[in-house]
Amino acid sequence: MFYHCRELKYVTYGKVFPPPDDAQDESYTKCYRWLGHYCGFTPQIWLARSTSHITGFRSSDKCKKWEKDQILFGFEHIQGFGVDYSFWCELMNPIMNSEKIACFMDYMVDASADGLHYAAYKESRNVEDTLNRFLFVENDQVVVPSLNLKAAKKIICRNERQKKVLRKMGFIEDRIQVHNTHRRSY
Repeated sequence: MFYHCRELKYVTYGKVFPPPDDAQDESYTKCYRWLGHYCGFTPQIWLARSTSHITGFRSSDKCKKWEKDQILFGFEHIQGFGVDYSFWCELMNPIMNSEKIACFMDYMVDASADGLHYAAYKESRNVEDTLNRFLFVENDQVVVPSLNLKAAKKIICRNERQKKVLRKMGFIEDRIQVHNTHRRSY
């Protein structure tokens, strides 16, 4: 399954779009624009292949207020543009600092950084080939230009109040699950 998380106040029964550039941190906007050059759209909606921490959904009493009002949507089939989470995280800092990816990769190779992507780059010195082989792969996350929330097969919320709001919007009762525990059984 693919999972997408968003605050309840941004949930609608239907198609949703990413927040506008001016609603996001400027540093991240630079990264999303860079990715948009490759995937063909910016900003993006991010989905993860699991309920892991990269969804942004947390299962803890220590959550911040906005985290406690998040809803996790699960989808069976998503046609998206694959992005490897680990490699993406490594590239965000140089992108934010307007460094050339080739210079960053050269530095990492010279520093004997671990990873298949650095070994492949060291051999070829071809940034585009390295990105296509190791970053733009459907490993653990995908990006899409929009998302139809009513197509979700599983909807995870934290309490009955959220469930009631989701039902009023039109989401199917059988798909809504309340998980207000520390376990990650979903």
